[in-house]
Amino acid sequence: MNTRDQFGNYLLLKRLGEDALGETYRAGRVGRQTLERVVLLRVLNGQGFDPERIARALQARAGLAQALKSPNIAHAVDVGQVRGVPYLAYDYASGRTLGQLLEQAARRNSPLPLDHALLVAERVALALAVAMETRLGEERVQHGFVTPSFVHVTNEGELKLLGFEASPGLRESAAHPIVKQAVGRYLAPETVAGQPASRADDVYSVGALLFEMVTGQQVPLMPASGLGTALDSATVAAEGGPLHPEVAALLRRTLCPRDQRIPDIVTWHKTLAKTMSDGGFAATTFNLAFFLHNLFRDEIDREGRELESEKTQATAILAAAAPARAAEPAPAAAAASPIRESGPVREDTSVLREAYGIPSKKGGNTGVLVAGGVGALAILGVVGWFVLGRGGEESPAEAPAEAAAPVAAETAPVPAAAPAPTGMTPEQIQALIDQALNQQKKQLEAGLKAQSDEQLKALQSQLAEAQRMRSAPPAPVQPTAARIESLADESATSRSQQAAQAPVPQAAAPAPQPAAPKPEERPAPATTTPTQPTPAQSAPAQQSPAPAAKTPESGGVRQGDLIKPGVGVVPPRVVRKPGLAYPALAKRMKREATVTVRVLVDETGRPAEVQPAGAKAGFGLDEAAVEYARGCLFEPAKKNGIKVKMWYDLKVSFTLGGG
Repeated sequence: MNTRDQFGNYLLLKRLGEDALGETYRAGRVGRQTLERVVLLRVLNGQGFDPERIARALQARAGLAQALKSPNIAHAVDVGQVRGVPYLAYDYASGRTLGQLLEQAARRNSPLPLDHALLVAERVALALAVAMETRLGEERVQHGFVTPSFVHVTNEGELKLLGFEASPGLRESAAHPIVKQAVGRYLAPETVAGQPASRADDVYSVGALLFEMVTGQQVPLMPASGLGTALDSATVAAEGGPLHPEVAALLRRTLCPRDQRIPDIVTWHKTLAKTMSDGGFAATTFNLAFFLHNLFRDEIDREGRELESEKTQATAILAAAAPARAAEPAPAAAAASPIRESGPVREDTSVLREAYGIPSKKGGNTGVLVAGGVGALAILGVVGWFVLGRGGEESPAEAPAEAAAPVAAETAPVPAAAPAPTGMTPEQIQALIDQALNQQKKQLEAGLKAQSDEQLKALQSQLAEAQRMRSAPPAPVQPTAARIESLADESATSRSQQAAQAPVPQAAAPAPQPAAPKPEERPAPATTTPTQPTPAQSAPAQQSPAPAAKTPESGGVRQGDLIKPGVGVVPPRVVRKPGLAYPALAKRMKREATVTVRVLVDETGRPAEVQPAGAKAGFGLDEAAVEYARGCLFEPAKKNGIKVKMWYDLKVSFTLGGG
């Protein structure tokens, strides 16, 4: 993996998932000669949605992020379209969607505890209540399309509601069969039926989320009479008992026709808060965070390593770009913000500082940047400028450009027709990224080589020992006590047989001399049969068991050894292929590619390790190819007929004609 895809003004750093609404990425926003910030990028390319309607909604709600102020509402830093594909960009916070949380809980057979479910519902309702008290023009702000895909649960147990900017456009597609099948259960029946929006619509959606979190089952399609029967038989998934009476009563007034429903989300939130207080539910974000870390331990650890790797890549990119930045004139104030902002950019966020290890503003590095702009401290300063959108102290070289730009330029949206910023070309940015990723790849290969060298040294040591034992003379070899006894028995038996078969010498009977007979007088060599070996002949074969384990025919290879291509080696062969999933965004962008995946095939024919190799295709194709390779079954490699481990380059082709 040595490239990054650019989606409009964003580099796609990591594909986080795909759901009914589209795809989610961790992305870096491209600015003048650098990456300005890391964002959570929601690409709204799900099937059944009308991108033009979504685009109109984004335009109508421009500036909404500036009006919405709540810890439970994700802050949108950018909205727009790329080749007709609408997107939303938010301040990045490590976490996952509520849909991913519920899927993992079901997969691990670890239902969400009732306390946690009530906390999530209360925070989502609080975000909707704050929006309801906010006016955009003459209207109160409603969501109207609350689904698990728009509820972001951070690793710290905080809740962020997304999608206010695009929800009116998404709502207009609610009657589409594909949309209805995918998310219709979370929408008010009146929304799916195409009726005008109502304040009670979000009430139904939050109730549907609460029902699924508590019972572990999606809310059934609502009949005309409501869901009273389904609620009577519902049980708490984490406890196995019936619903709490207060919770059941709240759901009955929620999952019902509009004229019987709690009229607005503010009233619903107050009712739930009172229920939690009266019922003594100990719901805290700390407990929710603990539950998440137990449920996603591996994923959270892996994300930490990925963030650290991206920080290293960003450092290399910015260090290489620093001389070019210093040589170019300061940009004009009109080009200072090439992204159409839907609200003021939040600088210096604690989440990004913790994730990327960026130091605080105190003790800034202005002097170091002025002195040369190179070295470790300067690189750290540039990283802070990159991740936090110049959240640190300004250098004297950059101060005039910032001073020339009016303060309102940061908060006012840039018109859609604004020209692209001047500076580094995409090819130059890509070249810098390739350089950083090649360094990372070399580090990875160095680690694998060290492991392979250790295995090779162990095998060479075993081979040397076997050769030493084979070439050593039999005399110095000391057999074990059991073998000595066995050899003694064989020797006695052999001598008895020889004595019985040989003629008795005439001088043998009266011989008083203790001297041993001369060799030529012993008949044993002449009368010993070929099938009866002497002790001297049989001992070496019994005293050298190690060389027998590696016969000359096997070439010193044992089953499961890691080998390289060579003489006598038959490489792995694919014998079973899984279904190939073509990423939706790649289809939408009409991206075709052949992705090379490096697979370590073990002696059983299964992929022990899978790594992307070669040029990165992007748009989710590389991740899809890795998943495809993990599902393949191989005929294992063989050397001299022995099954061994071997790396294999698997080429996965994505063509639109082939689906």
